[in-house]
Amino acid sequence: MKKLYILLILLASVAGAQDIPLGTWRTHFSYNAVTALADAGNRIYAASTGGIFVFDKDDNSLTTIGKLQGLQEEDISAIHYNPGTSQLFVGYGSGNLDIIEGSEIINIDLTTDSQITGSRTINDITTAGGSLFLMTDFGVLRLDQQKLEVTETIREIGEDRGPVQVYQAAFFSDSLFLATSDGVLVTNIVNNVNLADPNGWKRFGPEDNLPESSFQVIVDHNDQIMAGKSGDGLYSYSTQWTKTPVFENSTFQSVKVSGNSTLFVVDNTVFELDENLQVTPIQDELIVDPVDALKQEAGGLFVGDLSSGMVTDFAGGFQSLIPSGPYSDRAFRVTHQGTGVIGLPGGYNINLSPQRIPGGYYLFRGGQWSNFRSGEGLPEFNDAVDAVYQNRLNRTVLASAGYGLLTINSDGGAELIDENTEGSPLINTLPSGRNVVIPSILDSPEGLWVLNYGAFTPLHLWQDDGQWRSFSLPSNGVTDIKGNATQLWMIIDPRRGGGIMVFDKVSGEARMLTEEPGNGGLVSSQVNALEPDREGLIWIGTDEGVSVITNPFSALSGTVDAFEPIFENRPLLRDEFITAIAVDGGDRKWIGTTNGVWLFDPQADRQLLNFTENNSPLPSNEILDITIDPVSGEVFFATPSGILSFREGATRGGSTHNDVRVFPNPVTADFTGTVGISGLVEDAQIRITDASGKLIWRTRAVGGTATWHVSDYNGNRAASGVYFIFSSDDDGEETFVGKIAVVN
Repeated sequence: MKKLYILLILLASVAGAQDIPLGTWRTHFSYNAVTALADAGNRIYAASTGGIFVFDKDDNSLTTIGKLQGLQEEDISAIHYNPGTSQLFVGYGSGNLDIIEGSEIINIDLTTDSQITGSRTINDITTAGGSLFLMTDFGVLRLDQQKLEVTETIREIGEDRGPVQVYQAAFFSDSLFLATSDGVLVTNIVNNVNLADPNGWKRFGPEDNLPESSFQVIVDHNDQIMAGKSGDGLYSYSTQWTKTPVFENSTFQSVKVSGNSTLFVVDNTVFELDENLQVTPIQDELIVDPVDALKQEAGGLFVGDLSSGMVTDFAGGFQSLIPSGPYSDRAFRVTHQGTGVIGLPGGYNINLSPQRIPGGYYLFRGGQWSNFRSGEGLPEFNDAVDAVYQNRLNRTVLASAGYGLLTINSDGGAELIDENTEGSPLINTLPSGRNVVIPSILDSPEGLWVLNYGAFTPLHLWQDDGQWRSFSLPSNGVTDIKGNATQLWMIIDPRRGGGIMVFDKVSGEARMLTEEPGNGGLVSSQVNALEPDREGLIWIGTDEGVSVITNPFSALSGTVDAFEPIFENRPLLRDEFITAIAVDGGDRKWIGTTNGVWLFDPQADRQLLNFTENNSPLPSNEILDITIDPVSGEVFFATPSGILSFREGATRGGSTHNDVRVFPNPVTADFTGTVGISGLVEDAQIRITDASGKLIWRTRAVGGTATWHVSDYNGNRAASGVYFIFSSDDDGEETFVGKIAVVN
């Protein structure tokens, strides 16, 4: 066991902040699925797939704690609060442990030097007599709470001295009871018994009126041990075991003592068991899929639900408490539209067939997430995979792998467009079922370009007047679409030949480009990403690296050979599986792979950043998609475990200064990051002077954003005072003057 480090955290969520400082991250995880609860009096802790969130009953606030704030991992399997030490213990599927104490997180690495094979999941945590007990899939660990060191590893205590999975523990009198995969075990913990000695443990059996098989839950209920076995029922013990008539043939999920009663979650229902073994179900329409529950004597009921977050009646009627975030961590695609960043939870399989993922989408705008789901304001529309916002029509259009299109007007009115819609050319590619597969859409001045995968005419233009135009292509297996003023660029499904296709909007002429020399010259025909840059070049991500088409307007005729950018004397990201490419306001290239994400300069011959699980909050090295907010420069990454964003210093600049923002302002003594100045004219020249007019810093904007490290040319921290920001284009005709205060 190693104490790796102690991190200071601020229990304040930045999810609601509209802007974050340059060079910082924020997570956008879902907190809808709460898996465990811990009672800390005026605070209730909830573990979810996105980390931990805290409900403060004093001010009704919700704050989040995750990997970004110092937790080791996201895979939380158990939490426990010790009121005696005011510590929250957080256990993981890996077997590691975190301890939150005040404003500190202590990381305990229990696995690096461990010789244990197989699952190390921590299933339950409890404290007694100065010791911390971790119930795991390999046995029990006992730690000294002060030294935070393992004092005993209790493993081979199961049947025939074999290993055993321990699910929960309960203390009764001088004994420790365990619910395990081999039944209920007990040992004395007062008389200096060596817990690691199998001879010190008793395994109850038929002679004790108890089955010798897996028990899932165990608890001290009013001075008697209660043990639950799924498919059987509940047993009680004071001096001997007795089968009760409670919860027969049911499935046990969790149990917690709450004052004079005990709360069981059984068969997806919360039950309260009183001292007379009378059972009362607790039900509400918000309690949909409960997995944990606790009850405070004067503070109400709290339920951890896999769909509704934390459900509570502490203020009267039941309500659902969930921090701002998407309703799910599924993110097939993220795209920035005029209304904000849209996350799409749908998808399709390798055969481009629908996955039947429940419909809806997430919208991030003004620092907050809004969720739109089928059945909750939207009609049924599963497998949403793409979205655009058509500003001139004031509507959002969603594309589905199965349901066709869905238009959503500003008043919330929605209309499904599929093969049955009058005038629609969309085709259902199978005789029955929802199989109108629209993998990608693109808005343009001409109208909405729509790909109908597998259809005889797979490309359509839905004009603003409601009329449709349809186009045949050399392949009907097109899966993604991007464009410029006169062309469309599309990815072709590798199962249908692969490569890319270029299409002339005016003539209707199309050409397929592959890895064949003279006919594309791509590094590979398995294309996964495609993006035009600000100079008009077409960047192509494949399973073997990156190719670039430098003459896109000549690609319909003659010889076409892509080139591979060279970085560090070898082709750029050669042999990397490229999954996503995005171009920021400074024409820099963000490239996502299955091994993390890279940022390169415009020519991709200089690496600026590289993020992986090891050096960033990314929960996975697999990047599914990337999109960029052109105003703030915030870069959003979709991963298999959810959405994160990083604010970098590049935005889309304009011909004039527009809504110039300086953030943060003022700069306080505790700020050690980078000041961002956004809304500038394209590639502006920036000068920063003190109040006397002395120049202390000079730089050039990247796109529409400039940065300042709050220091002078010698690297000295700027003194307290007011500083002037002078911005201009190269001709000095478009100018702006601003101020920033530094308070040390």
